Amino acid sequence: MTDVFLTVLDDDPAVADEQARQLRQELLGLDVDAVEFASTGAVPPGAKGVDAATVTSLVVTLSSSPVLIILGRTLRDWVNRANGRSLVIRKDGRSLEINGARGRRDLEIIEAFMRDGRP
Repeated sequence: MTDVFLTVLDDDPAVADEQARQLRQELLGLDVDAVEFASTGAVPPGAKGVDAATVTSLVVTLSSSPVLIILGRTLRDWVNRANGRSLVIRKDGRSLEINGARGRRDLEIIEAFMRDGRP
């Protein structure tokens, strides 16, 4: 099993909450084991403190490695669908921020991160 931590960033807590709920619904359509809201205590290893009023976090649990690549593509597409969306992915003690990843190179970086944990 692999856990991937996602944090939706926005200055407006209500917008972050709404976006995280929309993202969760979309991710539930993938072949993942679970997509849950992170409780206050479910902080990824190595995460720095964040203001809970400006972020909403999800934990995606997967048991299949190929789904990691699909997850990465889905997250990139989700960020690109609306102006100003920003998302932090944490996996295996590393993090990657996505905000407007549009180019082929950006997709390669996201896929490498999801596959190897390194951009």
